[in-house]
Amino acid sequence: MNIIEYRNIFREVLSSKFKANEIDFIYKRLLSSFFEFDSTIIGLNPNIKFSSLQKKKLKNALSLIQNNCPLQYVTGKASFLDFELFVSPDVLIPRPETEELTNWVLKSCRNGQKVYDLCTGSGCIALGIKKNNPTLNVTGIDISEKAILIAIKNSIKLQVDVNWIVNDVKKIGSEHSYIDLIVSNPPYVYPDEKKNMHSRVLDYEPHIALFTPINNPVYYYKYCISFAKKNLRYGGKLFFEVNPNYINDIETLLLNSSFSNINVRKDIFGNKRMLSADKNG
Repeated sequence: MNIIEYRNIFREVLSSKFKANEIDFIYKRLLSSFFEFDSTIIGLNPNIKFSSLQKKKLKNALSLIQNNCPLQYVTGKASFLDFELFVSPDVLIPRPETEELTNWVLKSCRNGQKVYDLCTGSGCIALGIKKNNPTLNVTGIDISEKAILIAIKNSIKLQVDVNWIVNDVKKIGSEHSYIDLIVSNPPYVYPDEKKNMHSRVLDYEPHIALFTPINNPVYYYKYCISFAKKNLRYGGKLFFEVNPNYINDIETLLLNSSFSNINVRKDIFGNKRMLSADKNG
């Protein structure tokens, strides 16, 4: 079976889920990720044959995609800013909104500053910050050892030096020296929102990184703010990615915890998705 015939199988099997151009994109992405085939190979060498191992890999990928597995988990790779990350179901797939937050943080950093990324996951924010400003001293913290292993793998891939720590945001204490900037994209999806979420997210992405406890939608923000209150220098900045439904609650927490100058920004979809605040004392 050649490369064109296999593409036709993908089109037939996935036709109820995706448009033809989307299926072709998925197929080309798999060929590139799995076999390092250039996107032009279908046109230039349509009769190329797959080995038995290659066919097995494509068959497995097709089955996963048919069952709503995100393409990023199938290939084990996701794009973020101008680089590529390793991902697995142990970490969230980076979103465009998180890219926006990272770029905002970068504009606020000054050379040589000490930066902490709480609930770092794949390390996308920490790596994006450090890669674009190597003078910064960046630390990424996550409760999941598996997530930190992915973050370490990404830092090696990108040749970016970040300090990685396995720790619970609810338990981290005081640092030996003050931090200049703290950023976090903590779990912020309230459990009641599950009914509106696609199975691609619910069935594959890690719930520990997605959901808040029932009856406490700002649970993780409370602990991040507590850490920031103790460890940010005077005038230091705190950045969050947030659930637009609970942004007022987060603002109240900040105002009650020695923070001011709260600045809320909308994401590319028009949702109030991120904020910054300054520590007063």
